[in-house]
Amino acid sequence: MTGGALLGGPLLGGLALLATATLWGSNHVVARGSTEIVPLAAFVFWRWAAALPILIAVAWPGLCRDWPVLRERWRDLLLLGTIGVGLFSVLLIAGAYYSLAIEVGIISSTTPAWVAVIVWLKGRERIAATTLAGLAVAFAGALLVVTRGDPAAVLGLGAGIGNLYVLASAILFAWFTTRLRPYRDRIASLSLTTATATAGTLTVLLPTYLVWLAFGGEPYVTTGADAATALLILAYAAIAPTLLANAFYIFGVSRLGPQRAAAFLYLTPIASAAMAVAFLGEALAWYHALGFVLVMAGLLLVSRATPRAPDAG
Repeated sequence: MTGGALLGGPLLGGLALLATATLWGSNHVVARGSTEIVPLAAFVFWRWAAALPILIAVAWPGLCRDWPVLRERWRDLLLLGTIGVGLFSVLLIAGAYYSLAIEVGIISSTTPAWVAVIVWLKGRERIAATTLAGLAVAFAGALLVVTRGDPAAVLGLGAGIGNLYVLASAILFAWFTTRLRPYRDRIASLSLTTATATAGTLTVLLPTYLVWLAFGGEPYVTTGADAATALLILAYAAIAPTLLANAFYIFGVSRLGPQRAAAFLYLTPIASAAMAVAFLGEALAWYHALGFVLVMAGLLLVSRATPRAPDAG
């Protein structure tokens, strides 16, 4: 293998996914720290609306080249963007607004487990006993964090609403990840990022923001908060965890495949926790530590399981 092939393949894909995990970890922290500065609807909309013009400009040559495929598959790409960018973004940021950044990072890290479940449900591989055990352990850890140490709270609907939002976003993003694979060799990763981001912004984020404004919501800064700080927050959210991280992630998936790429998200809760403690003063509770250990142990079992082909017929 030549050096250029290596850089264009697994090595560069892995580096892109490492950057993705770090930037997405910072996204949880920035969103949590913005609750009294930037309204939720504005944060969700502007992080993509500000990034899109830059993304489109950079991706334009590739978009022109990939236009035949984009035009042919527009309905599927519209669905991917609506769910994998639009709804996912709303649920994730809402979760960060109503939950601790540490918890958002841990729950989001269950995405690889949901990828395994979705791949199995689609009949692409027979689920092994090791995978089942890993999924059970990972979900137990996630449940512990979602309910903040009291799993019985689920029966009484006592789980934090923010954590439930994040759990739903993890499932949606797992589905989105599994649906990217057919495009691996058909269009450039940057074109795919731009197409799905545009779709999600137009179908979910823009309408949500317009409804917010129609009911008297503030355009970008909460009344009484510092406008300059709000603009800095939105600029960072648009460029780092939105523009760069999503482009890195889709590139990584295109190079390594969905299940190997999703494994890099194991690093996101570590980044979230470190930054949440350092910048937000959040404290690690016993259920955070135990939940994280269970999730990581479960995902390790899932990743080590050898995929088996489904039975014929």
